[in-house]
Amino acid sequence: MSIQDFALAQTPDSPRDLAAFLRVARANSPLLADYAGQVRQTRLDSLRRRAQQRPQLAGTAAVVAAPTVRGYGYDEAVSNGGNYAAVVTATQPLFNRPVLQNDFRILENQGQVLRNTGRLSALDLRRSITDQFLTAYAAQQQWSFSRALLRQLRQQDEVLRQLVNGGIFKQTQYLTYYLSMRSQEVAVQQDQLVYRRELGVLRYLSGVSDTAFALLEAPTPPTHRALAGLSAVAQRQYTLDSLRLQLERRAIDLGYRPQLSWVADAGLQSSSPMPVRLAHSFGVSAGLMLSVPVFDGHQRQIAYDRLKVAEEIRQGYRRFLTTQRSQQYNQLEGLVQASNQLSATLRQQLTVAEALVKAGRQQLATGDISILDYLQLVNSYRAFQFNLTQAETERLRTLYAIDYLGE
Repeated sequence: MSIQDFALAQTPDSPRDLAAFLRVARANSPLLADYAGQVRQTRLDSLRRRAQQRPQLAGTAAVVAAPTVRGYGYDEAVSNGGNYAAVVTATQPLFNRPVLQNDFRILENQGQVLRNTGRLSALDLRRSITDQFLTAYAAQQQWSFSRALLRQLRQQDEVLRQLVNGGIFKQTQYLTYYLSMRSQEVAVQQDQLVYRRELGVLRYLSGVSDTAFALLEAPTPPTHRALAGLSAVAQRQYTLDSLRLQLERRAIDLGYRPQLSWVADAGLQSSSPMPVRLAHSFGVSAGLMLSVPVFDGHQRQIAYDRLKVAEEIRQGYRRFLTTQRSQQYNQLEGLVQASNQLSATLRQQLTVAEALVKAGRQQLATGDISILDYLQLVNSYRAFQFNLTQAETERLRTLYAIDYLGE
């Protein structure tokens, strides 16, 4: 193990595998924390709505003087000369249980919508983190292959120098090989920079502050899940929208019911500030208040029509999403099969290319193959390895995309 490889192995604090990055990203996401906070707020709204159903007490005080100056002033039959009051009033609606239950169901629906929106956001976060992890891991694989190829070229360089000194190869041929080896050194540095950048993006998306250089662990392919139907996270929002529209229609109907409330007050009310009058002006009153809707200009039917349009829009979105998800799932299954075939073909070709490079290395030691022919074998081997890395990365992306559709 080289000094650099040993240094890479000594950074255990940063997450290395995909599951760890996903856990950190979920814990650090302010958006998911925001949705969780809004869910807690809906619970508090339910408590506040329950409190509104209890008797409501309000205190009022008034000191109003209406003096008459030189015969000018308000008629005392209207103003009583003034108003001096300090009253506590209590009100509470009666027979309001259906309205209260419907309000609770509306708040519960809002909480369910927020929780489902949070699950959608978590799924989007998981998708972006997974995609970037695969990109970074592919860059790491390419960098690792470039380093391994460079080590082989350096080992072969020692042999070639001896062959050049022995007169088997010309100095100009060796310079071509030397230039190729130097180019591979540049490729290793470039691949390392690419991996550093992609690892930095992965940590940025996950909210990881660590900047230590570390290697990622190989991702585990997900299970091939079936397409989720109407219970899917993306579909559930339309189910909740349907329930919301039903509750809104119920709220409209309840809004046109007669409203009965009891009212009571106690305190001081007097038209004179004289202490004798004030002392005899304490009293109480109680009664019932009934409100009956008569005519509102057909607003009820307009509200029904508006809900009908909203339901048509909801159904259109759901039909489109259902068709879209089914088409996407079938397409991804076809891509998986094609990716498996491509990966298998590339592995076979890579095995052949690796065997040819190994044979060419042996022939190069005896001068039975030219340096240019050997470099051509190495370039072919490099191209097959790069194509296999890209194909495997895309295959994993497709498998994870199918996994998301199973949510």
